[in-house]
Amino acid sequence: MMLVIMMTVSLVPGSGSAADNTPKFEDELAFYALEERMMTTATKTKKTLRQAPAIATVITGDEIRSMGARNLTDVLKTVPGFGVSINETGWQMFEVRGIRTRDSEKILVMIDGHRVNNSYYGSALVHIFDNLSVEKVKQVEIIRGPGSALYGANAFVGVINVITKDGDDVNGADVTVAGGNFDTKKINLIGGKSFKDKDIKVFGSVDYSDTDGDDVIIKADTIAGTPFSMTPGNADLYLKKTEALLKVSYGNLIFKGHFLQQDKGSYIGFANALTDDNTYKTKDSWAELEYSRAFTDKFSASLRTYFDYFKQETKLEVFPEGFPGYPDGGVGTPGLKNRTLGGEFQFDYDLFKGNHLIVGFNYEHIKQYDVGQRLNFDPWTFEPIASLQDVSSWANFNKDVTRKVWAVYVQDEWAIRNNLSITAGVRYDNYDDFGSTTNPRAGLVWNFLEHADLKLLYGQAFRAPNFIELYNDSNPSAVGNPNLEPEKIKTYEASLGYRFGDSYMMNLNYFHNDIDDLIAVDTFVTPAKYTNLGGAEVSGIEVVLNGRYNQTDYWKVAYTWQDPKDKDTDKELPFVPTHRINFSANYGISNYLEIHTDVIWTGERPRPEGDTREDSDAYTTVDLALTAKNFFRNLELQLAFHNLFDAEYEDPDLSGVQKLIPYDYPREGLSALFSVTYRF
Repeated sequence: MMLVIMMTVSLVPGSGSAADNTPKFEDELAFYALEERMMTTATKTKKTLRQAPAIATVITGDEIRSMGARNLTDVLKTVPGFGVSINETGWQMFEVRGIRTRDSEKILVMIDGHRVNNSYYGSALVHIFDNLSVEKVKQVEIIRGPGSALYGANAFVGVINVITKDGDDVNGADVTVAGGNFDTKKINLIGGKSFKDKDIKVFGSVDYSDTDGDDVIIKADTIAGTPFSMTPGNADLYLKKTEALLKVSYGNLIFKGHFLQQDKGSYIGFANALTDDNTYKTKDSWAELEYSRAFTDKFSASLRTYFDYFKQETKLEVFPEGFPGYPDGGVGTPGLKNRTLGGEFQFDYDLFKGNHLIVGFNYEHIKQYDVGQRLNFDPWTFEPIASLQDVSSWANFNKDVTRKVWAVYVQDEWAIRNNLSITAGVRYDNYDDFGSTTNPRAGLVWNFLEHADLKLLYGQAFRAPNFIELYNDSNPSAVGNPNLEPEKIKTYEASLGYRFGDSYMMNLNYFHNDIDDLIAVDTFVTPAKYTNLGGAEVSGIEVVLNGRYNQTDYWKVAYTWQDPKDKDTDKELPFVPTHRINFSANYGISNYLEIHTDVIWTGERPRPEGDTREDSDAYTTVDLALTAKNFFRNLELQLAFHNLFDAEYEDPDLSGVQKLIPYDYPREGLSALFSVTYRF
């Protein structure tokens, strides 16, 4: 920790590389100043952070590179109000402002404005885009708060928009090769070119990574003490991933496509019994074609069509080898495919000076098909059957279904004065499987002093029931319920921002979430069933302090207090902390060497009612990255450490009173990754 303290002390104006500023210092500072960063996610139009009617964070590609981020998860865990934990299968669970669920389905994820949440999980982060590579990223725009008034389903507690680079940002090629402990290997290639005389831009990215995962030891599982338990033993944390992106634009026509395939382990396992023969394979790909045209200086329109494809193939060892009746283990192989055909038409019109109107229409046809399952046991009795066989006709885990969705939205931005603007909008979504929902928003942004800003925001959002909750079948843990209503939220926010001179800024944010019709498993019926059960209320405060002196020297401290409670009982929600502190600092030691650290402190996390174990302990993790550049042509070297001090910490067992994992879920220890990048 002394290293972190020394870095903090040294980050003052005139220290280190800040003393060697070039004549372009003021221009660079203006470009990198947080409140002047541009974003599109808040309104679908370009706004600075200061003007945007949202509480948002923008993280640039340069900052992502400096922090040594391995994937999107490493970026998101540094965002105020965000937290990341895991469950028994190793799924990353993302918490936003005190709300955390197994599938992270209350967060909308987009890549270049294209939503990538699938209908089966309702999520993009579970299994798939949590491992998104970041070398191709220009910036990540994160909104903490609702976004359904523009983007529809799942924009419930947060919206993440990953903006990728284009030909102007690269105009050449970068090759990165990396390796680290746990037999980690990674290679990445990005390339782009802008042909301005022909109005053509091309950008592409290819990424491959492979790791055995950390040697995390599971001390005991739900069958610990029996001769067939594999505990104590290593968690199953391997990961193989291939990823590609292509963007081509010609005039007003843009093509975007993305492919991500991965095969990963399942940590402990789906039954909380440690196993070692699991393969969880997913393929996710999408393609989008967009045409836009400005008819006058006040009126423009855009049309986009898109296709999304998701495939899941799994081999899940539910019981380990040697389990009574299962000499080869209890094995299941559920699989499915999911595809979406969609289109969106939007027009923009300036009604008068200072006013901008958006009207749009969206349609999607979603189909889930080839749902099938092979088992060597009866899913209801867990009795063994003769062999691993297709049981889809009598014990399928889900259904072949279709979903049709259409939506219309309107948004009006009105700059009443140079320092005062109002944004208001509403969206109507109609689903053929559960009905319709209407979600408005309103926001006021007032720059009431030269260096002070006030934002008052209100928004409603919804989370559509996913196909697991609607159509789950032959699963004694929970069956689907076709009569589910969407989850609903009303969010009230206030934000006060103040800049101290040219280098310092503070934001004080307040939020209150009022949530109804939460979908959960009703265990008081047989079989257990997904049901709309109660709601929640979450109030909280975020305090964010930033200091930035030039392109390389900056720091950030964020404190989050949150009070999530059950709406009916007024008792605190389990598994999420009341307090969290994030600290980040970047320091240019010289023109050739840069150092970055991220320190995250997470407070105690309470247990659910009836679980007599003590609250999960507070913990601190420290990440550190050293980057050497500008010393030899276009070569860059980086050594990144995650959990630098090898802190031992666990995420809480989610089984509550059952206490299936007595020692909770141990997290990864120290890892190191060395990378070499060459720019052509």
